Parts: sequence; structure tokens; C-alpha cells
Amino acid sequence: MKKVTFLRNLKKKLTVLSEEEVEEILHNYDTYIQERIKNGMSEEEAVASFGSVDEISVQLIKYSKTKKEEAEDPIGDFTYRLSDVLAYLMNDFSKKGFKQIVRFVFEILFLIFLLALCYFPITLLIQLGKDVFYILASPFNRIFFFGWRFVLEITYFLMVIYIFVKVFNKRYLKDFHGSSTKDKKQQDKFEAKITFKLLKGFVYILKFFCTAFLFIDSAYLVIMVLMLVLCMYLLFKGVTYFGFYLIMIALFILGILLFDVLYHFVLGKKLHGTIFFVSLFLSFLVLGLGCGLATLELADTEFIAGSPHDMDMEVLKEELPMLEKTVFVGNIADYVVNNDLEGVEVDFYYYPLGSTMATNISKEGNYIYLNWTSRNFFYKKEFFEHLIADLKEKKIYNYSIEPTIIITASEKNIALIKKNRQNYYREGVSYTSCNFVRTYYVEMMRASNIEDSVYVVLSSGADNSLGTVLLKKNLAQNIMVGSTYEFTFKTYQAYIDTQIDHVFEENEVISIRETTKKGNEQKQETSCTIFY
Repeated sequence: MKKVTFLRNLKKKLTVLSEEEVEEILHNYDTYIQERIKNGMSEEEAVASFGSVDEISVQLIKYSKTKKEEAEDPIGDFTYRLSDVLAYLMNDFSKKGFKQIVRFVFEILFLIFLLALCYFPITLLIQLGKDVFYILASPFNRIFFFGWRFVLEITYFLMVIYIFVKVFNKRYLKDFHGSSTKDKKQQDKFEAKITFKLLKGFVYILKFFCTAFLFIDSAYLVIMVLMLVLCMYLLFKGVTYFGFYLIMIALFILGILLFDVLYHFVLGKKLHGTIFFVSLFLSFLVLGLGCGLATLELADTEFIAGSPHDMDMEVLKEELPMLEKTVFVGNIADYVVNNDLEGVEVDFYYYPLGSTMATNISKEGNYIYLNWTSRNFFYKKEFFEHLIADLKEKKIYNYSIEPTIIITASEKNIALIKKNRQNYYREGVSYTSCNFVRTYYVEMMRASNIEDSVYVVLSSGADNSLGTVLLKKNLAQNIMVGSTYEFTFKTYQAYIDTQIDHVFEENEVISIRETTKKGNEQKQETSCTIFY
């Protein structure tokens, strides 16, 4: 059979294959026949050496089918290649000496160390994302941060795998040719295929999270629309915080741009780059301008602790017994002396800003817990109108929802209450403490009949008061008569008395430091609000 006839018949039998495969096969057989003719065979003998066309076509079709199945099963192909690599390494190590094996181990460990260092910038980006996303309210802050962290860590993971495989192949497998791939070209195709599959899977995961972010961003845009409506209402009422209004507008536009990016990415559509970047630039420009104006507006705003005095407070009263070991547990703000009272009167003062309040006092043994609860939430027009009027005058009050608790009792009972409370909080491991500072001038020091303590006479420049206190020698050893010192105290209650002897009796001195501050510069903290 002539070559032309052989190739024509073979082509007819291979119609189930693609044109590219058929052309490649015909080209290969044409080359094989030409080589055999050059080696001394006749054309008919060269053709006959391949066997019948039917047998050849069956084998070729079967081979093509197997090849396609392997292409669709990268995991199986990867398993075969991994076994080839391990066999190659075991054979190669059997020929190496001890020093070469140790060098290999150290090189691998050093490579892992370098890849681990690459995680440092990832941690910085994760922390940056946390700082940005946690501006949002819960649970949106946690959702956005989780997605941000997941994307960064999966990116780092894929990058580490890619770099490790590339370096390992180039360094240790440069002479390796696995049985699963016959030449370098096939190896490159295999690696490209695995990389493509990984990237494709990563894109699908990313699209899933972007779809979730679309719903979250939609909720964010709804909230921002409500905020813009509120801004328009405040502006209509004469509240001129233009910086904050610009910030709200910029944040709304940025939310729209984020929605646009996510929408185009999920659907695989092309984004209008020029319009997007121009809008992004203008949004940040408006945001920066808003932040600048807001800073100036805040500097011109008066911040006032507490609620306005012209707002009516409501009070809840409770009369309670007082025994020798009774301990009142709660945030007591002040004490009022009334020697005509046998028991204790507890007053809960509060502003009904949006709810009414009820006492929830409970008793357990010697302990009386001064608890309270909020109930009957409502919209109070008077409060909202008062808030708008204050904002127009550039005033912001620290409206307190928690009630102010004031105890009225005899002088004797108040002293007992303070003593019992301080002992209770000091001994309770589950309660937090607060530090405050008072400044005193040392007038005199004298010995005491207590072995580890001395008497110190102090004066206060704040109210010209004088008091004699008992100090531990280890604290008093570095103080001198005629100098001024800052005394740092630890307390377990918000209320702090002003009398020198009461301050030292009711609280614990933890440090003493000399100061040169005079007059109003001296620290004379009269309350304790930050508990640790």
C-alpha cells in the first residue's frame, strides 16, 4: 500500500477525533514513513510495518480517550507525579552523603523560614482591615473583617505553595523527568493546568464572598440613605455640621462604588475604569474635605458632661435598713448626711430620655445590690427637640442612661457604709478597681506606736484643708517635709470623699511621686470612672 493511500484510509478511520489531533497523527506517520524509507525500506514495506489501518485507528482512538480522561482528572495525575517525585528523591538521596542530606534539610528549613517572613506584611494588612472595618457597627464589622482576612490568608497560602514548588523543582528536580509526562513540554502543561485549577477555585471562592458582601453592602446603603435623610432633616432645622454631612455623602458614594465593583466581578462584566477611578478620587476628596470641616466644627463645639439642667429628672426612692455588716453593692455617686434617719434612703436620679426606669434591689445575706432596669421604651419628642436645639448652639451633652445613685443616711451610717464597701470590693477578686490622684504638701512627719507605719501631716492646696494620716514606712521613706507629692490611690467605688483623712481611710495608697506643679496645675481628681 502506498503512503498516500495509507494516510487517506487512516484519516477516514479517525473522524471521531478533532481535526488538530488527526493532523498531528498524520504528520507523525508521514515522518515515520520517510525515516524508514531513508533507512532502506521501500514505501510499501514502511507502510506495512505499522500493521493494518483498523488496528492502528483503534489504538489511536483508545489512547486519545485515555489522555482526555487524565486531563479531566488532575488529582489522579498529580498523585502519579508525586509518587514519581518521591521515588526520584529516594533514589537520589541513596547516592548522596550525610553532609549533602543535612544541607538539603537546612535549605528546606531556610526556605520555609523565608516564606514565613512573608506573612508579616499579611498581618499588617489584616490589622489595617480590622481598624477600617471595625468602624462599622456589629455584626457587619466582623463579617467584613472575616472576609478580608480569609482572602488575604488564602492568597498567602496559594503564593507559598507556588513559590515552594517552583524553587523545589528548579533546585532539586532539574534532572527529573517523571513517567507520567514524556517530555518537558508536557510537564509544563501539567503544572499550568494545576495552577489554573487552583486559581479558578480561588476565584469561585472569592466570588462567593463577594456575593455575600453584595447583600451586606446593600444593607449598608439602606442605612446610609436613612442617615442622609436624617442629615437633610437636621440641615432643614438649622443644624450646620456641614463636615459631617459631607462625610455621610462620601461614605454613601463609596458604598455605591463598592457595590459596583462587586457586582461587575461576580457577573464577570467589564468595569468602566475611568468613571470608577474618577468617582473614587472625588469621593476621597469630599471625604477629606468633610473631615477637615468636621474637625473645625468640633473645635467650635462645647462638650458638656451630663445632661442639660433644664431637663426634668425623675427619682426613684427606696428605704433600706442599716446593720453593722450591711454592704451596699453598686455605683454610688454621692452621700448626703441626715442624722434624723435611722436607716438608709437610696435615691435613683435619671433622665427619662427614651425609657422609664425601675429599681431592682436584691438582698443576699449582708449584701444589698443596688440594681436597676429600663422598661417601657418610647420616643420622646421633647428630648429630640432639645437635642436639635443644643446642636444648633454647638453644644453636645453626655446624656447618661445610667441613673445617679445617692445615699442619704446619718453621718455614722455613712462612715460604716464606706468602710464596708471598701473592704468588700478590695477582697472580691471578681471586682475591678480604679486609680485616682490627689496632690498634697507634707507639713510634718512623726513616729507612731505602730511598728511599720508613720504619721504624716498633709495639706491640700485645693481647699486649704489639713489632715493627719497613717502611712506605711515603705511608702513614706522617700518623702520629705516641705515638698509636694502626687499620691496615687486605688479605689473600688466611683465616689471619692474630699477630706484628707477620709481619702486615706477609704482608699489604698499605691504610689507616691514628687511634683513641682503649683496651683491649678496640681492633680486633684474628685471622681473615679475608669475601672480596670
